[in-house]
Formats: sequence, structure tokens, C-alpha cells
Amino acid sequence: MAFASLSRPGSIGPLTLRNRVVKSSNTTGTCNPDGTVTQRTVNHYRRLGEGGTGLVMVEYTYVDDDASKSIHGQPGAANQNHVAGLGWLADEVRSTGAAIGLQLVHCGRQKFLGTRPMKSASSSSWNVIEAPFGVRPEPLTLDEIAGVVQSFGEAAQRAYQARFDLVEIHAGHGYMITNFLSPHTNDRTDAYGGSFENRARILLEIIDAVRARVPRDFPLSVRMSVTDYEPDGISIEESVRLAQLLAERGVDVIHASGGHHARMEWEVSSWFMPRQPHRWGWEKIKAAVPVPVIASGSLVTPEIAGEILDSGSADFVSLGRAMLADPDWTNKALSGRRLEIVPCIRCNDGCLDRGIDAKRSVGCTVNPEVAEEGRYPVERAPAAKRVAVAGGGPAGLRAAAVLHDRGHAVTVFEPGELGGALNHAVGSTVKQDLAALRVHLAHEVTRRGIEVRAEAADATALTSGFDEVVIATGAPQRRFAGEIADGALVLLPGEVTARREELSGHHVVVVGGGFQGCETALRLAELPGTSVTLVESGERLLRGNEVKYDALMLPGRLAQAGVGVHTGWEAVCAAEDGVRVRAASGAEKLLVADAAVLALGREPAGTGLADAVRAAGVPVSVVGSAARPGRVYDALHTAFFTARRI
Repeated sequence: MAFASLSRPGSIGPLTLRNRVVKSSNTTGTCNPDGTVTQRTVNHYRRLGEGGTGLVMVEYTYVDDDASKSIHGQPGAANQNHVAGLGWLADEVRSTGAAIGLQLVHCGRQKFLGTRPMKSASSSSWNVIEAPFGVRPEPLTLDEIAGVVQSFGEAAQRAYQARFDLVEIHAGHGYMITNFLSPHTNDRTDAYGGSFENRARILLEIIDAVRARVPRDFPLSVRMSVTDYEPDGISIEESVRLAQLLAERGVDVIHASGGHHARMEWEVSSWFMPRQPHRWGWEKIKAAVPVPVIASGSLVTPEIAGEILDSGSADFVSLGRAMLADPDWTNKALSGRRLEIVPCIRCNDGCLDRGIDAKRSVGCTVNPEVAEEGRYPVERAPAAKRVAVAGGGPAGLRAAAVLHDRGHAVTVFEPGELGGALNHAVGSTVKQDLAALRVHLAHEVTRRGIEVRAEAADATALTSGFDEVVIATGAPQRRFAGEIADGALVLLPGEVTARREELSGHHVVVVGGGFQGCETALRLAELPGTSVTLVESGERLLRGNEVKYDALMLPGRLAQAGVGVHTGWEAVCAAEDGVRVRAASGAEKLLVADAAVLALGREPAGTGLADAVRAAGVPVSVVGSAARPGRVYDALHTAFFTARRI
């Protein structure tokens, strides 16, 4: 069996799991406003169980009807009215052979509803909540602390009544318990502030309250951040001490991740962050406690997860977004179908930016069916057709696979290498997730035996014997309005990968401070000895429709990578010795460089090819950036839903 260490059964207290893979908790936003579960909630978690996971952790669930609810569509375990639905959910997941756990939370200052009351350890605020809603947290009184402790115990008892296999206390990621644990958010001067022992007091009291209300053989997990990555926050030394106290108190497993929402790049790491970023921390905890440790945080691939277990780094591996991307992650990994796994690209676009953050249910860039499980089956078409797909980029490859599964005879026209705009990611550490998507999409076309013609498709080719056409030729690069001098080495972003050796050790100016320019600068900064300067005509970087996490975090990442940034300067000439730029005042200067990369984004594609095909009487659909320049999300979603209709 592939990845044998993943397949081994494992124990958490008296509970035996069929394998070492845990589905980590992700907000879905699929519950009713009163916190009761819906059919969508059940379908989502049952599908995860069917994917072969050993333990499915249900998303964070609020414990009281006062101030613990964090977000729209969140499940509750705050009163007896919640138990029936939770029991339904538990039974459905357990019927798949997976165990199921319920994560309990009090949101503290991270109350995304923005409503009063907002209760925390202290009045320490977070501007993401305070700025739009005008709400600051109120410090919990001693009586309120006692009430919260009791609420956790009662909520755990309800989880037990609903026949969950495990309950988990969320003591990480910036929620209420973390607000107490971290000096960054706790300035109390009473018995719950100051020393480590005082700051840990509320969590230990919660553990005691839970243990008093559920049988000892009902496993108890604690999710904790190895650190919140704040300079004045939780230290790893305190986390190790805390884990030891929890084990002594009757906790059966430590679920270790890191960060909090104010340092989201560590909590929900983006594509430009390293994988398994918290390994250094969970290994210190594992070495200090007698109970098993679950490793969590951007594990994404079976190779990473398997190596963690093989090396003894942790006892279980926990994946969140990776199983939104592919609920069959575990089954595919264990059966040797590695390349069939739809990879999470850590873009935070479908799940957060266009999903939960947009007050919708969770979505996924690479999986259009997440939170809508069973609603969009790919079924055989009433009549098989010959379908031509023009373009072998992400939209074309996804469309071709779906069309094949619909029973159509598909031909892909692609003059270059399969992957299209994804090919730029090959060989780059910061783009390794996107490179994995390229490999997967190409593999899905290859393993289906879909015909690929190494040629560009014109209207004559597309209308010769085809019943229908899908155009997925992408969008052209936006043109540079300035001058390009003879002898200047000027490249487009897609050419950087093939010219890495030529650019290594040289000075490169990237023109354009949008997403394309920033990610190109990061790729270049990886090259040995390469000096990178980024120039942007606007007063700040990332002024377009970027994923908000990229807009917030990429400037800092560029600084860490040593990229020089010049905003408020327009590039007017790419010369042999550099790029000449001009300020609004008319002042000019030369940014000395050996090469320039023009990363100005995409502009709308023309409609000529589609018009010509239509004029020949052949039905045509346009998908991805050929229809409208967009992100990977747009390419894959338009391709999937269009192909389902043909």
C-alpha cells in the first residue's frame, strides 16, 4: 500500500482510528442561523468520511448563546436544541467508517459578526473587527469566566450525547482561550493575567469542567498554536509547559498548529509561505508529552504527511484546505493514485476571499463542488459529441477532462506544453503549489487518453468535423506603453522560468506592482545572487482585484526577500543598462539592471476566433481568461460548469 505510515491505525485514548489522517476543522458556513445543522452540512462531512479519512473534525462550534458565536452559518452546541442535528451529523459520518470529532470554541475578540457583546481576556482589540463595526472587546468578569467554563463543559456533554467520538477544545488561532494565553492580548492583573500559570488558568478550568461532565473514556483533544507569532505573544517554551499540564489534566491528544488571525499568514498559510511551517514547534511538544500529537498546517501532499509520520515528528497528520480541494485525498493517497489528488494551491481565494469572507459558504478554487456535495454530478451526456478544446491551460485541461467524463470524444489543441499559464510555476519554491496543479491537470487529460494535437487551433481546424468547440486560449499579456531600446533584454513573466540560468546572479527590474509583478519578483528573488527591483506607477502595490491576503501580506514578503520597491514611478523605457522611470513631477531616474520583466497583467482577449467558429455554424463556448481575465478560480469554475452543460 502506498504511504504505508498514513494507513496505519492509531489510537487517541481508547478511540482507534482506521488510519493516521485527520480532517482538520474548516469553517463551512452551511448551518442555519440558529446554529442547527442543515442537509448541506451533513452532505459535506459525510463526503469527507467517504474519502477515507480516519477522523473528521467538525468545524468550530460555539458553546453559549451569549458571546461565543463567531461567524455566520456556524454550528452551535450551546443548548439542547442543537443536539438532534449534531446527532444526525455524527451518525452520517460514522456510517462511512470514519470517526467524528466536534471542535468547541468561544470566539473572544475574533467575532466576525461584529456584534455586541464581544468578550475577551481584555480590551485588546483587532482593527479588522473594530474598524468596520466599531466594536471593541470587553474584558470578561470573574462571574462571566465561570459561566464560560461551565458552557464548555455543558457543550462537551452535548457532543457526547450526540454520539461524537471525540471533542476538541479550540485553544489556538486567536480565539478566546488564546486571548488569555497570549501576553499580546492579555493585560489582566487578576488571577487570569500576568504569569503563565494565571494565563493558562481558564483553559485548565475548562478541561476540568469537560472531564466532570463526560466519561473518562470519551477522548478529549486540545487544538493549540505552538506560538501566535507575535513578538510579545505565546512562546514555544510556554506552549510546551501548557501541553504538559494538559496531558496531566486528562487531555488525550494535542492538535498543534500556529498563528492567529492578526498573523493569518501563519494560521492559513498562502502559496508564498513554506509548507509545514509549525513543525519546529510541534516536535518540541511531542518530545515533552506522553500523549499523541497531531501535526497541522500546510501539509498538503502525501509525501509531506508520510514523512512526518515515518520520521516520528508527530503521531497523526491533519489536513484542512487540502481536503476541501479533494475529499478523496486519503483514499487516493493510500491506493497509489497520487497524481489524481486535486492539490490545494493555498490561494485562500475560494475558501476565504470569495467564500467565508464574502459572507458566503465555503468554496474552493480547485473544487467547485465543496459545500454543494452531490449537487453537480458529472453524468453521461444524452448524446456523445466530438468536441474541440482550443488551449491546454488550466481551463482547457479541466474542460477536457469533464467533457470526456460526459462521454464526448475530445481533442485538445495546444501548440506548447500542457499547462499554459501554469507553466511559469515550474521550479519555483513560492509557486510549488501551482506547479502541482499543473502536473495534476495534465495527468488527468493523459490518463483519460484524450487526444492532444500539438498545434494552435484556427477556425478551420475547429470547424472540421467537430460538433462543438470550447475556447480556452487565455488572455494576452498587457502591452508596455513605453519604449523598448534595441539590445535591451526584455522578458514577459511566462519566460522567466525558461531563462532562470541566464538571469541568475544579475540585476532584474520587474515593471508592474500588481499580483503578476509581485509573484514574478518573488520567483526571481529565489535565484542565486539575483537582485530584484519592482517598480509601480501607483502609490502602492496590489491595487487591483487581488485576493485580500495577498494584498495584505505580499509587500512584507517582498521586503523579506530583499526586493527593492519603487512606487509612484512609471517605467518609460527599457534600455540596455536598465529601466528609465518617471515620477508625476516629471523627474526621471535610471534603475540599473541587466534585464527587465514586463509584468503588467492581462488584457481582454479578442473575440475573433469565437466569432469565426460561430459564423461556420458550430456552437462555441469561451471559458477562463479567454472570456475574461481572472484568477485560477475563474478558469477552473467556468471550465467545469460549461463542460457539464455540453
